[in-house]
Amino acid sequence: MEGYNWAHPQLCVTVFSAPNYCYRCGNQAAIMLVDENLNHSFIKYDASPEKGEKDKSRAPDYFL
Repeated sequence: MEGYNWAHPQLCVTVFSAPNYCYRCGNQAAIMLVDENLNHSFIKYDASPEKGEKDKSRAPDYFL
């Protein structure tokens, strides 16, 4: 649900690329960032609003 999932005591990670998979799962998507020292972090994304919905909290002012 968080966009990624660790397995095998943090030896393997699955990163999900489809938020709200099949319009029913409610999961987030993520991008995993890894630096030259193998430190990692994640950027997580929610699904876009359904067509017709306006969520002004997600868009910068210059897109409104």
